[in-house]
Amino acid sequence: MDIYTDGSGWNGRKCEYAVVFEDGRVIRELFQTKCTNNEMEYAALIRALKECSAGDIIHTDSQLLIGHVTKGWKVNKDHLRPLVDESKKLVAEKKVKLVWVPREKNKAGILIEGSDHRLS
Repeated sequence: MDIYTDGSGWNGRKCEYAVVFEDGRVIRELFQTKCTNNEMEYAALIRALKECSAGDIIHTDSQLLIGHVTKGWKVNKDHLRPLVDESKKLVAEKKVKLVWVPREKNKAGILIEGSDHRLS
């Protein structure tokens, strides 16, 4: 099954992530706190990994996420290390594939961009 993930935590917006499954299921969480975009990208990936099955393909528009989890890129931000480690563990356990997709083709990103959750 194809699964799309995206997260947003920038530009004065509240933190949120979305996971869109090929079968029509959608998981979306909105948080009342500030965070980084990368933290939300990882939150979306980890949620997808907890819900997916072996052989699924997870699509993300985050090249950093793909680089950290599948290409051995160095993690320069200490707060991301636990998220990277958990993601790597779950990818190995679940035997799924991570694939980069352009932002305009990321169904989860399109869902998030269609909302307007500004911080007050």
